[in-house]
Amino acid sequence: MQPSYSRAVALILQPWLAAKLVFKPGVRPLREDRILDRLAFWRATVGLATIVVIGYQYQGIFHPGVNSFWKMVQTGAIALLLPPLSLLLMLVITRAGHRAQLLPGARRLLVRAAPALAVICLPFFLLSLNPNLSNNGDAEGAGILVLLIALPFLLLWYCCFWGCTIYWAARTGMWTGEINPLLAPIGSTLIMLLLNVSELITGDSNGLPHWIWLTLNLCGTVTSLLLSFAEYRRLRSIGYRFRGGPVPVTRSATEPMTHGEPEPAH
Repeated sequence: MQPSYSRAVALILQPWLAAKLVFKPGVRPLREDRILDRLAFWRATVGLATIVVIGYQYQGIFHPGVNSFWKMVQTGAIALLLPPLSLLLMLVITRAGHRAQLLPGARRLLVRAAPALAVICLPFFLLSLNPNLSNNGDAEGAGILVLLIALPFLLLWYCCFWGCTIYWAARTGMWTGEINPLLAPIGSTLIMLLLNVSELITGDSNGLPHWIWLTLNLCGTVTSLLLSFAEYRRLRSIGYRFRGGPVPVTRSATEPMTHGEPEPAH
């Protein structure tokens, strides 16, 4: 009972552990898979940092503005298209005898992506209610506001959990890696490239000196591409193939999977 109690306390005090428990796909306790786990960490970190650099309004640190909000909405819309398109593509590409292997991964994707979508959308839903609450004096809405004011720890916990949810969505390519592990580096990198190319075409540095913005953009893009390529090559060397389904061809897929060890301090 004591270890379970300690784990529950750790999850309450550390929202990143709770997000990891809910949103991190299983990892086999093998050296190859642990290397892939580290590559995915750096690929997601660099990709997210690049998107923030190219999209943030540096002239308004505390007031990012409408432009940044709509860029966030655009990123979310593109990300939401990734899972269904990936599943359809895999159903077409995968050989007929291996398509049934895609279904368990699709179920795992739904189990992780549906709560993540709810977590990400909840703040926007509450913000959309705010004008009506202030005008109509809705008691339920006032209760929500009082709850947020009275329990700042809850708000802080949720903000951390929200950010960690975004991280896991980026790291897993919206959990498309559950369908086929090769999709995670490809999907997340594709989203980053679409946004980066769009920003490079418009040339809007958002208040940052243009040469710094361009350098950070290009360096982040190239670094993320190299990490994604290394992750993809590693997956191929283990035995993952598109046409052969999500099971590696060079070793048994029945090996136990865990959530791995805690992330190293990077």
